[in-house]
This record gives sequence, structure tokens and C-alpha cells, in this order.
Amino acid sequence: MSLVVTATGTEVGKTVVSALLLARYRQASYWKPVASGACEGSDSETVQRLAPEGTRILEEGYSFDPPVSPHLAARWAGESIEVERLVPKGRESGLVIEGIGGVMVPLRDDGVLFLDLLVQWGQPCLLVASSQLGTLNHTLLSLAALRAQRVPVAGVVLNGPPNRDNREAIERFGEVEVIAELPVLDPLNRSTVTQAASGFDTAGQLAGLLDQSQGECR
Repeated sequence: MSLVVTATGTEVGKTVVSALLLARYRQASYWKPVASGACEGSDSETVQRLAPEGTRILEEGYSFDPPVSPHLAARWAGESIEVERLVPKGRESGLVIEGIGGVMVPLRDDGVLFLDLLVQWGQPCLLVASSQLGTLNHTLLSLAALRAQRVPVAGVVLNGPPNRDNREAIERFGEVEVIAELPVLDPLNRSTVTQAASGFDTAGQLAGLLDQSQGECR
């Protein structure tokens, strides 16, 4: 079983949450199926810098330099993303799969969305959302899109300054549990990620997906 880290949009915190999961459940591996913006540094490189030393980072399926939507990056590169190639590595036990952009980001000009990959995979998703103004609409729409396609939702992570009202509204109207609230990590480095991991998913609700040891934080 694997866990897909998706989000309500870009720059919401998927990469940091992925690193936290790898620090919390150290048997897990990491995979970024599609990446854009490689000219500014890849998410895989960031995870390697933030996650525990020795974390297994799998090769990206597709990597494009421009920091734009994958369908556009692929077009500019003269390529087409073949979704048949983007299959979670079944031989991996406990794979953290980081998505690209938000749930509905297009992968190809013919209308294939990241959501279509989520349907194909059938793996549980952890939705990362901002804790701040505007998050209710973005989060509830993302949850609705996932559920309309029967994609399992493992929970929500709120990234940013704690906001009790937004958390309660997301849980109530989204009928979902907020697994964790992630404060701003400053500085953002391996040490602060490791420290934050000790308080992340304290109930071990994601343990069955990522770590056979039932969530011991080592």
C-alpha cells in the first residue's frame, strides 16, 4: 500500500509534508511521478535534503524544466506524458507518492488530469491545504472531486499558522479528519523536519500505509 500526497494547489506544502512522512515512517520510500520546474531545483532533491539520511528516492517518471503545468511543460518539450508508465512501484513497501500541483492539474492536452491517475492507482490520498483565508473553498472542492471519483481520502493536513475555525469548518463540511496541522518551519532543514515529525500523525493513522512497525517514530 502507498500514500499519495496531493494538494489543493501548487506551493501549498506537498514536498514538506512528504519529507515529514518519511521522517515519521522511516521505512517508506519516495517517488515523484511527474515534476516540472526542474530548472529551479527538483522536489526529489528537496526531499533528499530534508528527509532522513538514507531515505530511498526513486527516479522521477517525467521531469521538465519550466515551472508550469505538466501538460504545457510536456508540450514545450515535444513530449506526451504516457500515463501507462506512471504506475506505483508495487514492489515497494510503503511508498510516499508526491503529486504535482493540485488534484485537477492537467497532464496532457487531450484532457487527462492528475485525478485520472489517482483513479487508476486506487491508493489513499492525503490532501495538503493551506490553513489560511481561501482554504475552505479550495479544500472542499478538492475533496468533492476526489470523492466523486471514489478516490480514498486518508485525511487532510493544514499547512500554515493554526486556524481553529478553518480546521473545524473543513472537518465539518468536508466530513474529513484533519490529521495534522503543520506550522511554518523556520529554518526549513532536516533537523526541523525531524523535530516536527515527532508530533505529526501522533495517533499513527497512516502507519498501516507506510510502516509495518505501526508508526514508531525513530
